[in-house]
Amino acid sequence: MKKIAALAFVCFLLFSLNACKKKDSTPVTPTPPVTTATEEDLLADSVYLYSKEVYLWHSVLPAYEQFNPRQYEGDDELTSAENVMNAIRAKEPLDRYSFVTTTEESDGLQTGDNRDYGFFIKAAALDRALPYDSVYWFVSYVYTNSSAGIAGVQRGWYINKINGTTIGYDDPSVDILNDVFFGSSTSATFGFIRPDGGAVTVDLSKTEFIANSVLYDTVYHSTDGTKKIGYFVFNQFFGEPSRAELANVFAYFQQKGINELIVDLRYNRGGSTETQDTLANLIAPLAANNQTMYQYLFNDSLQAGKFPLLKRKPGFGNVSFAPQNNMVKYEKAGNLDLNRVFFIVTGSTASASELLINNLRPYMDVKLVGDTTYGKPVGFFPITIFDYAIYPISFKTANSVGSADYYSGFAPDKLTADGVNRNWGDIQEPSLAAALNYITTGTYGRMTSNADEQNRQLLMQQKQFAPLSNKLSERKFTGMFPEDK
Repeated sequence: MKKIAALAFVCFLLFSLNACKKKDSTPVTPTPPVTTATEEDLLADSVYLYSKEVYLWHSVLPAYEQFNPRQYEGDDELTSAENVMNAIRAKEPLDRYSFVTTTEESDGLQTGDNRDYGFFIKAAALDRALPYDSVYWFVSYVYTNSSAGIAGVQRGWYINKINGTTIGYDDPSVDILNDVFFGSSTSATFGFIRPDGGAVTVDLSKTEFIANSVLYDTVYHSTDGTKKIGYFVFNQFFGEPSRAELANVFAYFQQKGINELIVDLRYNRGGSTETQDTLANLIAPLAANNQTMYQYLFNDSLQAGKFPLLKRKPGFGNVSFAPQNNMVKYEKAGNLDLNRVFFIVTGSTASASELLINNLRPYMDVKLVGDTTYGKPVGFFPITIFDYAIYPISFKTANSVGSADYYSGFAPDKLTADGVNRNWGDIQEPSLAAALNYITTGTYGRMTSNADEQNRQLLMQQKQFAPLSNKLSERKFTGMFPEDK
């Protein structure tokens, strides 16, 4: 049993941390004070106490005295909060995901508000045979309204130099890339090489912009005229801005009369479950209307209404976490009535993207082309504390037939490489080419002997270059969250 002093202290925390609202860093202090605590102490305590209530695996967390969140103090408040969350995550082997960020960055996950260069990169080689010694950092995607997008940077270019320093596939180069992309610097001079061999040097700045979720869309026609194939690249499930983009894309597809669909989720690491709902309703066949899409599943304490600390947060006073109150049903949107859909996926396809795949599988033929997905069947909702937002894993989802625990990801029907050296829409890009080939011929088959060999070499390269690429990509948000929690 807890000692009386410990109980009094925790009760003090439950009372005083009610004041820890977004932008509100003044906790209510009882008289006389039970203890003297700094804001950093209260932040560390809050990360533990809120997680103890909402964490999906809350039973693995020990009592406050044993866990002692204040032992994880760092150089600043954010580091301290991250240290506590890392210690919580270490208690559950399945948790690769819980994290802490600032409220500003948390808000941007829903709105698409960004402050960066507006593009990202991935390691790949130009070599088509061993040894792979011509390895470069290729531009994987660019946001239209960012500094890079305005400067005309395109997918398929690769970085040659940054601020005059040659960039290669090595740890010192990764250190430079991490500092430039995620450090305190606000501008840099990038040297790029285009696919035609031409060199481009541009000065880019970390500017504020709204990221576009849809990076590319088009309609392809089969040579016999029977197939009208909609294709679009969807990069993240932001909130309302993403839903508006999706409405425009599917209105275009309907106007063109598509009868096949390819959704490119290769770098989509997740986001809003409400936006997932929107996309699922646009893709699903008419017969899915009013049928179960998926269900949120929370820990037993939340389901039983036992979350006194969280209840004091705005918006959570009357919320129910009971399973019967957290069922999402299809509300079919648009008039597309497809019987199958193709998704292009990679190891960066995660969370809300996997939720979409899992939700559609009971209602239509879902084909996956690319590589095994990330494996994240769980999600969180942000809890604001002072100027920070904590994201402890707080729910998992199950589709209409109970499929829920895909921690190993979804294996593809056709294993193909990510042709990052080719721009969006290039029909020679291996994953897109495989999907188009299946649609037009009924088999993934052999495209050409040269194309098959190129795909095999690219797959070998992907596995070889993953470690350093992951050092960068792991800094990007991966997850799913409901906007109304």
